Amino acid sequence: MNDINPYEVKPPEPKVVSGDYIQSFDNLTSNEFMQIYLETLRYQDPFKDSDLSKMLEDMVRLNQIRFFNDVQTFINSISGWFNQMTFINGVSLIGKSFVFSTDTIDTVKGGTYYLLSPEDMEGVKIEIYDGDQKVKEIEMDLSRGLNKLDISDLPKGQYTIKVVKDGLEIDFVSLGYEDTITAVGIINGELIFDLESGRQASASQILYAGGVKDA
Repeated sequence: MNDINPYEVKPPEPKVVSGDYIQSFDNLTSNEFMQIYLETLRYQDPFKDSDLSKMLEDMVRLNQIRFFNDVQTFINSISGWFNQMTFINGVSLIGKSFVFSTDTIDTVKGGTYYLLSPEDMEGVKIEIYDGDQKVKEIEMDLSRGLNKLDISDLPKGQYTIKVVKDGLEIDFVSLGYEDTITAVGIINGELIFDLESGRQASASQILYAGGVKDA
């Protein structure tokens, strides 16, 4: 075995980095961290308390990196599977009609509008506004479920409504419009519908599914 002259051993070449370089364990993969860890291990003395503590800290950090990498991989796979199943189920809704929730009545895009009430109520006033101006008031009895809203005489535009009972505005009656799904897609993990009227709506906007009554 040849003797090694310590004076002939060259130190490793230093790595030159830019001035804005920030070293962080958080952006290393587990393989990169292991390479660095094994290299620094050569210069640590396990019989020194300070070096032993440093080794333990490094091992904990390595396990954390492995854990988060594994979790991220798992989440990505679950998300992909969920999107696929959601899309497949969404395709079966094409051609079907639902009532979708909305905050405004849009007479330009048209459609049939409904009020969804959780209970029977008599003498309810529906106030329809164009901006701050009240343009129409409808007095009607609401039955539990869907109630068709007559907007046939409203000019083209967008309107908001207030539902008033005994002089007080109530917020548990929901406004919705009936429309038919023509296409489906997944955007940012959410099921999105293209509707016959040209609107788009998300699955979370479905207000009512089933038979829609005209009364």
